[in-house]
Amino acid sequence: MIKSPNQQAEDTDTFFAQPLHQFLTYRLSRVQAKLNTQAQRILSEAADISLIQWRIIALIGSSGDSHAGELTRRAALDKGLFSRNLKTLMKRGMVTSRADKADHRISILSLTEDGHALYQKVLPIMRARQRALRSTMTKSELDTLHRALDKLEIAAEKDELDI
Repeated sequence: MIKSPNQQAEDTDTFFAQPLHQFLTYRLSRVQAKLNTQAQRILSEAADISLIQWRIIALIGSSGDSHAGELTRRAALDKGLFSRNLKTLMKRGMVTSRADKADHRISILSLTEDGHALYQKVLPIMRARQRALRSTMTKSELDTLHRALDKLEIAAEKDELDI
């Protein structure tokens, strides 16, 4: 059944009359927090690293030598949080940094031999976790979720919404 714009507006108004725990942003935040806690436990047990440290290692490991600024943008991480965790990884001998030959202001990050070994050890574990999470939904549900997340990401990038 196709709804008229008035019916759609009524449905939207009814939705927003719901309590806070039904707000879309609240639900997404709760799910993200639970998934992050789960991932942190897995990473701590498997490799004694934090989720942020894993994201840095995984980004470098999957793309090779990378500009630090580009990684912070791709990972959508706070620059300070990224920097602190990068320093920890460098102290642990997992990541190295060198100046870009063309622009000495830019740092190029690489995994060390130990960093690459850790990446190869943890990647199958995190892939298995992804498979387990995906297995809780049908292909159709996953496709719908991805389309919905794409739309939300686009809406989140807008300076203004029609409010």
